Amino acid sequence: METCVICDQEQDSKLYEKYNICTSCADIMEDVMGEYFVRTIWHSEPKEMSGYFKYLGNTTKYISDYKKLTQKSLNHIKNVSRRTADAIENTDTPSKQRYFERMQEVLDWLGKCPEFYHYYFKDYYICPTCGASIFEKYSKDEVGDWLVVSCSDCGAAIKKYFSPKIV
Repeated sequence: METCVICDQEQDSKLYEKYNICTSCADIMEDVMGEYFVRTIWHSEPKEMSGYFKYLGNTTKYISDYKKLTQKSLNHIKNVSRRTADAIENTDTPSKQRYFERMQEVLDWLGKCPEFYHYYFKDYYICPTCGASIFEKYSKDEVGDWLVVSCSDCGAAIKKYFSPKIV
């Protein structure tokens, strides 16, 4: 059995095809990446373009959308690490303590392996159904404990995240 590249524990399943990441670390990775994904698309507002500029925008938008999803990854790691360190210091619950300690391991690994952002987001910067840019055409809805990011043009779900309220 292979070991997790983040925590060195036995890998029980393989959520990410190219990376040996155990289920516990993958669950936390989804929490971290989900927050980053939503913050990134939420802070990106589409700009009005016309004529030739619209043509240029349409031909290069997918490359720039892909870059938008990855350009602030290091800032995100620093911000979440700071909050995680505070949570580790201030929690009395052993299960939350373990969660935040593992989250810090995930964040440390992401800092050393920034190419994972490219791997993780490769399928999420455009709608898989209609091809619309998620920076221009998205909606987010909370459904119970889940946050669902969908295409506002065709309604296709792009990504679904468990939305814990503890960080």
